[in-house]
Amino acid sequence: MGCVSKYGLLTINFFVVAFGLCVVGVSAAILRQNTIYGVVLSNLFYSVPLTTLLAGIFLTCLGVLGCLGAIKEHPVLLKIYAAVVMVLLIVAMTAGITMLVFTANTSSFLVRGMTNVFNEYGNEDKEYLTHDLDIFQHTMHCCGIVSYTDWANFTYGNNTNVADGCCRNQTLGCGEGLLQNPQVEDLVYMKGCLSFVVNAFDAICLTLGILTFALVCFQALSIAWACIIAKDSRRYAHI
Repeated sequence: MGCVSKYGLLTINFFVVAFGLCVVGVSAAILRQNTIYGVVLSNLFYSVPLTTLLAGIFLTCLGVLGCLGAIKEHPVLLKIYAAVVMVLLIVAMTAGITMLVFTANTSSFLVRGMTNVFNEYGNEDKEYLTHDLDIFQHTMHCCGIVSYTDWANFTYGNNTNVADGCCRNQTLGCGEGLLQNPQVEDLVYMKGCLSFVVNAFDAICLTLGILTFALVCFQALSIAWACIIAKDSRRYAHI
C-alpha cells in the first residue's frame, strides 16, 4: 500500500477533527443560550443540539483514532473504525436534517413551546419561571408572543392582566388590570417576544446544519478511504 492512501486518510481525518470541533462549538453555543432564551423554550428544542454536540464529540475522537488506524495500517481496526463512524454519521446527519427543519419551521415550533411556558406564569410552584420570564420580557422590551394582547389568552392574563415584566416601569403587580386600561399601549411593551427568539436561533441553527453536513461529507469520504486502506493492507499481507 502506498503512502498516498495512508496520508490521504490522515488528511481527511484532519478535516473531520476540524469540522467536528466546529460542530461541538456551535452546539455548545446553542445550549448556552438556555441562560438567555431557555425560559421561553421547551426542553425538546435542546435535544437536537445536544445530540449533535455528542455526535460531534464522538466523530472528532474517532477522527483522531482514524489517523492512528491509518498509521498502523491495521485492516481489522480500520473496518471497525469505518463501521462505528457509519453509525455516528447517521446520527449526525439526522440531527443536521432536524436542525434545518427547525430553521424552516422555527416560528410554529416556538409558538407552541412559548404558549405552554407563558401559561405557567404566576403559578406558585413556578416562582423561578415567573421571575425569569419577567426579566426576559423587560430586558428584551417585549410582551407576550406576537404582541402584548396575547396575555388575554394566557392563564395569568385572564383577559385582564399582563406580566409585570411587560411594564415599561416595572414594579411588583404593575401588570394587574392593564389590559383594561385605556392607556395600556403607553404603559407596556407592545411588541411580542417571538421575533427576538426566532432571529437569534435561525442563524445559529442554519450554521449548525451546514457544519454538520460538511462533517458528514468528510466522514463519508473517511469511511470509504479506510475501507480502501484495509483492502490494500490485506492484499499486501499475502505477498
